[in-house]
Amino acid sequence: MKKIVKLSLILLSAMCIMGNVYGAFSSNVDIIIPKTEYSKNDQVTVDIKLSNVQSDRGIIALGGTLEYDKQSLTLVKMEGKGEWTKPSYNESNGKFVMDRGSVTKSDETAFSITFKVKEASKRNLTIALKDISISDGNETNRINLIEKSITIKEGATNTKPGTDNPNPDSDPDKVPDTNKNPNNNVTGNTSTTYDKGTLPKTGENSMISIITAVIVIAIVVLYSIIKIKAINKKEREL
Repeated sequence: MKKIVKLSLILLSAMCIMGNVYGAFSSNVDIIIPKTEYSKNDQVTVDIKLSNVQSDRGIIALGGTLEYDKQSLTLVKMEGKGEWTKPSYNESNGKFVMDRGSVTKSDETAFSITFKVKEASKRNLTIALKDISISDGNETNRINLIEKSITIKEGATNTKPGTDNPNPDSDPDKVPDTNKNPNNNVTGNTSTTYDKGTLPKTGENSMISIITAVIVIAIVVLYSIIKIKAINKKEREL
């Protein structure tokens, strides 16, 4: 009877450990622009929306890097929406970070960005977010790249959207996310997008967690077997 109880406790511990390994969350991030064509001096409003949140806790923080053609667009403002705070933004490198008052699982707009089209704008422009981090307060998942293309009427001729680099200082070897939805809004999902030549970070973390869990379970099982044998030996001596 004692053996059965001890083995049951071992199995329960193993299930708890493996449950923690596979408890990662995910969410979609969308770049939403109301239309695809603008004129010079127009304002372009971009909404960053979260949707399909898969999490026991919910999302509470968001960060990443904004990329756009600074020769064609002027950044007017960034605004947090709902309970989301105004993003803290570093104009020199495009990095931003923000949080909200409490966790959320709702489909909602986290923040908006307003640009103004310059007179010297190029015709084909791309607005992109990269290295996006989504946090529930305990864990962080990443989306490496989402982007949206727009056309400027009478803009200077350049390459087609998706073939030019939105930021001259960015990495030209990035693989763009081409998973566009029917509304022409680009959606990034934490489980599907990753850099060229780089394994998804969440996959690496999961593998390390699995290996660690297996080692811990093996140690627990081995220790329990030794203890059971010692108990049986004492019972026989008595």
